[in-house]
Amino acid sequence: MSAAAATAPKPPIRHRKNVYFLTPGQLASLREAFAAVQGISDNRGYQFYAGIHGVPGGYCVHNPPPTVISLFLPWHRAYLYFFELALRDQVPDAMLTWWNWASPRAHQRGIPAAFAADEADGQPNPLLKAAIDPSLGGPHETHREPDHPANLPTANAVQNVLKIQQFNRFSARLEDIHGDFHVWVGGEMGRIDWAAYDPIFWAHHANIDRLWARWQLTHSPVFPRAYLDHALPPFPMTVRQTLDVSQLGYDYASSTSHVTVP
Repeated sequence: MSAAAATAPKPPIRHRKNVYFLTPGQLASLREAFAAVQGISDNRGYQFYAGIHGVPGGYCVHNPPPTVISLFLPWHRAYLYFFELALRDQVPDAMLTWWNWASPRAHQRGIPAAFAADEADGQPNPLLKAAIDPSLGGPHETHREPDHPANLPTANAVQNVLKIQQFNRFSARLEDIHGDFHVWVGGEMGRIDWAAYDPIFWAHHANIDRLWARWQLTHSPVFPRAYLDHALPPFPMTVRQTLDVSQLGYDYASSTSHVTVP
């Protein structure tokens, strides 16, 4: 992971799309990129990036005390950013997708076919599951035990979170809903140590990042100044560098304006 990626001149904006609206070509590129990184055994590959979150890295930031500013959202934004760069190193036009699990379609059908199909074009679907290094002493691959779709987090719950004014309260409530989804998926997604090995983790956290980006547009700038230059290990990036997604070269909608950073 290079610091240059986080400090380079502002790149052109690329858009992360809703999984339901990916074109066949975009989905094929995403699958090709996941298959490629899953086949790499060094620090450019899937085991390395998935391991940062829990086992063996253990860097992820979750559930801080109420008196401590939450780094949950900026840390995971940096995490997705560098993983997406790893995908694009293999397939230059690949972009992470997001799944709005609070949508009516999700509540009717559950996990999207892109992540649920056994095969894609006659090959194993790399978005269905992933291997886990057996030397870590845990499961050897991911699996899911999803609950009924009607029990997914609701749009009402999400809208109530987006109305919260104070950052730490917003972050804590969004993290709670985020955790509900992890539990809903079950399997390794229900365990912090192994969650990032499941390919659906990335679509879930892209959705959480999207919700934070939406909230920022009507509550910016609100991140406490004392924490703006706080490091986000193991990434060569500070909180300040995560606050404006346009500075990171991506967005979730063409109409989204940039966020003012103090």
